[in-house]
Order: sequence, then structure tokens, then C-alpha cells
Amino acid sequence: MVDRLGDRQPGVAPATAGALGPRGRGLFGRLLDGLRSSPAQRAEACSIAVASGKGGTGKSFVATSLAVLLHRAGRRTTLVDCDFGLAADHLLLGVKPIASLQQLLSGKATLAQVLIETPCGPRLLPGASGVRKLAAMSDKDMLQFAHELGAVAADNDVVLLDVGAGISPAVLLTMLAADHIVLVTQPEIAALVDAYAVVKCVAQLRSDSRFHVLVNRVQTKGRGEQAYQKLTEVSRQHVGISLDYLGEVLDDPRVSQHRLGQLPLVVTEPGAATSLAMLDIATRLEQIAGPLQRRSVEGEAGIEARFRRHRLFL
Repeated sequence: MVDRLGDRQPGVAPATAGALGPRGRGLFGRLLDGLRSSPAQRAEACSIAVASGKGGTGKSFVATSLAVLLHRAGRRTTLVDCDFGLAADHLLLGVKPIASLQQLLSGKATLAQVLIETPCGPRLLPGASGVRKLAAMSDKDMLQFAHELGAVAADNDVVLLDVGAGISPAVLLTMLAADHIVLVTQPEIAALVDAYAVVKCVAQLRSDSRFHVLVNRVQTKGRGEQAYQKLTEVSRQHVGISLDYLGEVLDDPRVSQHRLGQLPLVVTEPGAATSLAMLDIATRLEQIAGPLQRRSVEGEAGIEARFRRHRLFL
């Protein structure tokens, strides 16, 4: 069978490989790459994608806050900024990386060189900002990224994946590879419609996906649960999937006024209402998702294998 152009695998004659044509060889190579055998068993972190249907919901605020709180709860935690090309988590965690996902995928830096310790505990794998190539990654880049995710997962209890807003192929693929998805939305109809679009697209490709809904920037207490009820009712009726409710976070001007480069609010003002709400949400997440710690998984159930497998359908 054909793996790379010009390579021959046992059992397939050269004429067969040539008959596929360049496009056929590429597609066939992707299929074989996705079906390669994985290690029988390995210890791996629980992976959680933090996603949103639209921008501006506070997704990165949630991701960085959860990373800090899970670290403080004794979990070895790494946050991976998967907002390809528009990364900002380093600004929210008060660090200035010297290398990013761009150098990692191009082979100019190793994973150990790119991973950075943050002042508030969790490690960060920073993404790149303003890099068009990463905004539309090639299949080769995707495979390399999957490999690096597997390496990160092997060395942590929890891996948080801060994915970009929307339903682009790279975003969907990262959500499909995760064990859990924290879906951040707002009570407004536009945000809920976009959140449902995320649920629908992911569920069509992976019906056992687990969504945990967090409603952010709520103006009146209780509106978050009302928004969740609307979203879960539509999702159950039209997609056949149930959602879990993590909770709501009331709108807090201190969050928007927080300066870039300053440590997260859960660090600087741990007693603030928003910080306490995020602490409750982190506790609720562990109750719903089970123990957030490294566990033994079959090779084909690991994050790298899931990433490779699901990319065949996008």
C-alpha cells in the first residue's frame, strides 16, 4: 500500500500505486496513516476542549481560569492554545513566549523548548498570532500537531485545549479528539444559535461527544440556566444529544478591564464573585467528567489516534 509518494508498502505492486494518480495516492496515504496501529496501552491525561460558537464569549478567559484552578487543585495541567493563527492565552497568563506552535510544527523548536511555565502554575503551549499558514494548516501540520498533543497528554493529568471560535475543520478536529468539550456561550440568541451549530457539527461526526455548557456574561442571575435549557432542548430534539450544565458567570466589568499581561482574575482577586463562580465550575466539571487525572487508555482511544482517525472525515 502507498504511504508517501514514491514509497511502496508490502503487498501492493508499483503499477497499483501508479494507477491511483497523485490525488489518489494522497487520499490513500491519509487513510493508511489514520489506520496505523497504536500502542496497546498508555497513560494519558484527560483532554478538555474549551470551545464557543462565536467570538467574544469569554472562551479564553474560561480556559486560562480553569487551567489555573485545576493546577491549584493538584492536577498537573497544560493549556494548549489551539486558536491557530490568533493566539492570545499567553497575554492572559502574563508570559512572553520565545517560541510557539509555529516553530514547533516547522521543526525549528522542540516541544520542551516551546512549553513554557507560567507564574500562576499551569504550563502553556503557546499558539501563534497573525500567522496565516497556521490559520489553514496542511495535513502534514495536522499530523505533527496530533503527535505533539499525544506527547503533552502523556506528561499531564489534564490537557486543556483552547480552540478557536466557530466550526472550521481544524477547530472541529480538535474538539473531536478531546475527551470532553466545555462549550462557552452567552444568553443572547445569536450566541446560542452558534453554540447549537457547534453541537450539531461535532455530534454528526462523533455521537458520543460530551458537551458541558457554561453560560458567561449573564446579566441577571438564573438567565444562564434558562439559556442552557433552551440549548439542550434543541440539541436533544434535533441532534439526539444531551448536554451537561456547568453553571453561569455573571457579567463582571473587572474582567473586561483586566489588563493584558496581568495575571488572571482568579489569581489577583480570588475572592471576587467571578473567581468564586469559576471555582464552582471547575469543581462541577470534575464531578461530571470524573477524576481529572492521568489514566490508562487503549492506543486507539488516545488523543493522537482520535485526531488521526477523525481527520479522515473532514
